[in-house]
Amino acid sequence: MRLTSDFSGPFNFILGVYYNREKVFNATTFEIAKDVDSDGLPGVTDADCAVGLPLGCLFANQFDQVKKSVAIYSDFNFAVSDALKIRGGLRYTHDTGTQTDFTSDALGPNGVLVVNLIPNSALRYKKNNMSGKIGLDYQLASGNMIYANYSRGYRAPSFNAQAFFDPSELSVAKAEGVDAFELGAKMQFADRRITLNTAGFYYKYKNQQFINVDPTTAAQTLLNIPSSRIMGGEAELTARASDKLTIRAGLGILDTKIEKGIVSGNNVAGNKLSNAPSVTFSGGFDGTVMDGDSGKLSLHADLSYSASQYFEVLNVSRLKQKSYALLSAHLDWESANGRFNASIWGKNLANKFYFTSRVDLLAGFGFDYNHVGTPRTYGITLGVKY
Repeated sequence: MRLTSDFSGPFNFILGVYYNREKVFNATTFEIAKDVDSDGLPGVTDADCAVGLPLGCLFANQFDQVKKSVAIYSDFNFAVSDALKIRGGLRYTHDTGTQTDFTSDALGPNGVLVVNLIPNSALRYKKNNMSGKIGLDYQLASGNMIYANYSRGYRAPSFNAQAFFDPSELSVAKAEGVDAFELGAKMQFADRRITLNTAGFYYKYKNQQFINVDPTTAAQTLLNIPSSRIMGGEAELTARASDKLTIRAGLGILDTKIEKGIVSGNNVAGNKLSNAPSVTFSGGFDGTVMDGDSGKLSLHADLSYSASQYFEVLNVSRLKQKSYALLSAHLDWESANGRFNASIWGKNLANKFYFTSRVDLLAGFGFDYNHVGTPRTYGITLGVKY
């Protein structure tokens, strides 16, 4: 619920209250090396699971979970002058969570219980937080704007839903906090046909939450990195070259560093954060090929590029994803009355092979667990509006 002012003077505000209650029952089952023969019957037995655990087994966990969040928040802006505006706000949050009846079992391929891995367990958390922001907007004589702001962000504690093998996996990650500084500009040129937005930022994290996987046991634990930082910049450009052609481009520069942390007995200070390529680029165009009595035909193309990145904070060289680029496009037709439409489209047209995540299981299982990106995909879409 929000109360929003609409004063004619220089000061306006938003006052609000927020309440959220999330209730979840979760049950997950996955298998490791549970083969079947040509008749669809299990190729391994329940006894094989008992002897070779985790090979030849099903792993099933389940739990009930309730999270509640209550907050009071405010947002205000004050026009010091026609050019300068001050923005700010505060938020007080009270979070609670309970995770009960958490159990995990190893089952044979026929669903027969082999061993209870995590007995019935319960976890709880309670956290209060005060966060906020303050910033300045300055309007230049040209109509362009520069801005600067500081904000303190907060993420509630978290439960680990990925506990399967050992009670030590059951944990509550501490609340995550970030101090964020940003300086940017929003500009338009050439009679507003060119729009350029730029920003530089610095984020200081405390107790950043992440999942860690033990390469020997595959145990997944929810951890906090005590201290890390992210700094970088980004720019977005949109240019209307003509009434029939628009060009888009975006560039991101990122530098990440873990300043303090121990993971699996390893000091990860100085390592890069996961899923944080140093350079990203996206670009494309939207062009109208034909627009007449027979309808409108338009062509759209997109290119995205990502520099190399790690998927885990230990920065294992073997698991590093090399830089890659993806090309997509679609050709669209729409009837003159707007009722009928058709599209020929393709994604990852160069059929680039890449990973979206990689997990080190080499020491305990002899392989790496990989998620592979979507290969070349193409199709035709037809539509009609009633």
